Amino acid sequence: MSNTPILIVMVWRGGERFTRCLASIRETHDLFSRIVLSVTATENSPDHTTALKFASEFSNVEVICSGMELPTMAHQDFWVNYLQKTETDPGEWIYWLAYDDQVFAPGMRDLFPGNGESFSLQTDSVYFGPWAMRHEKPDELWNGGESSPMETWTSFPTNGPLKLPLITWIGDQLVQPTYMQMSGSLIPFRNYVELSHGTPKKSGPMRIEMATAAGTFTKYVLELPKPISVIYGRSNSDRASYGNDARKEDSHLVRWLLRYAKANPNQWANVISMIAQQALAITIRKATKNPAPQEEWRVRGTAN
Repeated sequence: MSNTPILIVMVWRGGERFTRCLASIRETHDLFSRIVLSVTATENSPDHTTALKFASEFSNVEVICSGMELPTMAHQDFWVNYLQKTETDPGEWIYWLAYDDQVFAPGMRDLFPGNGESFSLQTDSVYFGPWAMRHEKPDELWNGGESSPMETWTSFPTNGPLKLPLITWIGDQLVQPTYMQMSGSLIPFRNYVELSHGTPKKSGPMRIEMATAAGTFTKYVLELPKPISVIYGRSNSDRASYGNDARKEDSHLVRWLLRYAKANPNQWANVISMIAQQALAITIRKATKNPAPQEEWRVRGTAN
């Protein structure tokens, strides 16, 4: 088992954004033990062809194609099953990347310089952020200077700590939503296997960060010293306003956390307390007709 992560790219109607993503992987391909480009499309589609051409340049790039478009969770099941069939160790680290984001080369080379002295990843933990952020329009690619400074955003308290118990971190996201993304996360493969094959089955991508973090072996959530991914988004995006879709996935999250507590009996009190607090907050909001809290965009600093 290696401390060097496996890069997984989930590709859906990627087009130019996928090409941009691949350019960042070209810079950092030597820092990953494997690079799996998972394309959900028909074979020989433009994305599939682009992926195959890129794979021809590097020995550690693998291309898999579902043969049809799949919703997010089915697509995740597809690549999880592939990694299991290729005998991937449950303890291997997965660097998850969306096709419209990028690997942040300076941050990756600081953590995984490729000389055997990489950042020490803790086996009982998962890693989220910080994230370097650029803003672009849905129908127009970002066209600023590559060296221009980027804000970095975090899901942790701005003044620390940068290591939180899993339940504390999840509770913070639910009480006061903060910026959180799967892109650039570092999570053991076993967490993805549990989410893919466990019950209850997760139906949609809402709350996927928290559900994936809540693997039965996870004790802590940590923030990396520097961003290792660049996220393209819009600052007016507000996950707290996703409304009914997020609430539907909350039901899965509650059951998933109860499953976590069953595997970690010393966490029963923390899990029950957090669920009760959330239920009370939702009840009060419904009774008073107050809106859900607005997402807090916590700025960690800048990167370039």
